Amino acid sequence: MPHIGEAIEYSLKVPTPLLMSWVTVVVLVVLSALAVRRLETSPAGLQAAFETVFQFIFDLVDSSIGPEGKSYYPLFLGMFLYILVGNLLGLVPGLSSPTANLNTTVALALVVFFSTHFFGIRKQGFFRYLAHFGTGVPVWLKPLMFIIEFIGELARPLSLSFRLFGNIMAKEVLLGILAFLVVFLYSAGGVVDTAMTVVPLLLRPLIIMLALLVGFIQAFIFTLLSIVYVGGAIRTHSERSR
Repeated sequence: MPHIGEAIEYSLKVPTPLLMSWVTVVVLVVLSALAVRRLETSPAGLQAAFETVFQFIFDLVDSSIGPEGKSYYPLFLGMFLYILVGNLLGLVPGLSSPTANLNTTVALALVVFFSTHFFGIRKQGFFRYLAHFGTGVPVWLKPLMFIIEFIGELARPLSLSFRLFGNIMAKEVLLGILAFLVVFLYSAGGVVDTAMTVVPLLLRPLIIMLALLVGFIQAFIFTLLSIVYVGGAIRTHSERSR
């Protein structure tokens, strides 16, 4: 069953992952506008949902970075909301998750990678920041530890991007297989085949519930690791040792 995004890609030459990213942003803008349309001191509905998410992310940042983490709220909040909505977008018939494409997840991971080192250098200075690679070891081991930690830093975006991509892609494939089985068994025409369509139809709600859970967990893990990376970069060695 072709996605709506694939049809638009064919007619407008816009890649499906990019189109789904735009859809994700539009959904976030619309939901945000609806949430702040009538602000209440005792929030309910969308306003309450957004405030809960805001407080959840703010607490994560404060616990990992501390009071100065306030300046990083927009980065992590935007990242969490985009990934969460993007993960769940594939549950809408005819749409696909932008995070089920490796290009999208690599782009997100690179944002985290460059932000981490940019904030670290801005906070500590270039040479002081480089000096934290290989700290806590004898002088003769520092060159080797520097290389090992440098390789570890390069592995972070790979880990972030492939973890998110793999989990969301698996959800997309599984839902696609169930939809194919329904169409295939129903069109087979046999009594037994038609009766067997009940199996994927019963499994689909369970898979959707699992996909909702996986979508939230993956957005949480990606954002939490991003917070930890940035927090580790902006703290000095003495602060990390406490």
